[in-house]
Amino acid sequence: MSELAVLGLKVGFLALLWLFILFTGNVVRTDLFGRKVSAAELAAQGGAPGARPQKISRRALRQLPKTLTVTHGKQAGLQLPLGEGILIGRASDCQLLLDDDYVSTRHARISRTPTGYQVEDLGSTNGTFVNNQRVTAPTPFGIEDTLRIGRTMMSAEK
Repeated sequence: MSELAVLGLKVGFLALLWLFILFTGNVVRTDLFGRKVSAAELAAQGGAPGARPQKISRRALRQLPKTLTVTHGKQAGLQLPLGEGILIGRASDCQLLLDDDYVSTRHARISRTPTGYQVEDLGSTNGTFVNNQRVTAPTPFGIEDTLRIGRTMMSAEK
């Protein structure tokens, strides 16, 4: 094999190695710090500073689940009140801390809407699943549904 071909292979391998390193660094950075959200996107989600939560009728409130129960995983049996919503992940500011290698820093959010609760994946690496279906957009979440994040299974109860 000619020296020029060997040099080409070395340069190509080095370029692929650097691409791999940059890709891995980006994944780690995103997992640690989350993704950037523009003010317009935040306002569209209803999370703008000073925005008032929408009111729900008393009848609808009685039909909503009250607690989130961990059914399978390291924290099985743990119950949390749903209230206005829950942030789930490994970060210290999350209401439900999951110590799991498959859970991102800020993995998912359960939030209350006028029609009930919804689950939203916050750009996690391994995904959020409602009834074994991967969440790609805010998805309704009620009493009959199961939520899986990493190795942890949860359900909503009255």
